[in-house]
Amino acid sequence: MYPPNGAPPYRGFPGEPLPAVSPGGISIGPMFNNPAGTNPLPSPQNMPYSQWQITQSPINWTAPSSLDADQGYTTAAYWSSPQFDLRPEIRGADTSRPRGVPIWSSPGKKLFVQIFGLNTVASSLTASSEMYLVSREYAHIFDPENVVRISPDADISDQLSGGTNQPPSIIIPVLPLGGGYPVRYWRLELAFRRFDGLQPNITIAAAFY
Repeated sequence: MYPPNGAPPYRGFPGEPLPAVSPGGISIGPMFNNPAGTNPLPSPQNMPYSQWQITQSPINWTAPSSLDADQGYTTAAYWSSPQFDLRPEIRGADTSRPRGVPIWSSPGKKLFVQIFGLNTVASSLTASSEMYLVSREYAHIFDPENVVRISPDADISDQLSGGTNQPPSIIIPVLPLGGGYPVRYWRLELAFRRFDGLQPNITIAAAFY
């Protein structure tokens, strides 16, 4: 016969957190259930994100970076995504602390980069005319502190028509390295490069879903 206040708390195995019985109690919901005894991971501050996004913001033109591929251009502008943790479900498998924007259920998801202002005119040229655009990927298979460049420049300038039919905006979809089951830590960089020294007003928004 149970006591008047109901059945006593039940542990499925030694050390399992008991169900929350009052505000501030311990939750055993899917994010905090810990059958393998790996607490304190996953960290409460890294709750799942179904997507990541940033609002539209301008790129800043500067002298080309020290990368050999950028030398010889007069001006350049760089945009980089944050570092993503594309496999947050395996955190706690080692002693390292996850560092990156967690994208849960990432297999098949893409990073979409939308570029605006491509048909603005300066010195009788649209912004996309004589502009060269490349993408670079950075990644590491398990170490968030050692994410390095893992791809050569991928020339995607052909997505900028540069002619009279240039739309004001284009969207570049990028599937992270590994495709259906991506590498764990990953980020993307875009490099805009010009020979003529013009600095058109270009803005970028991005989302991962």
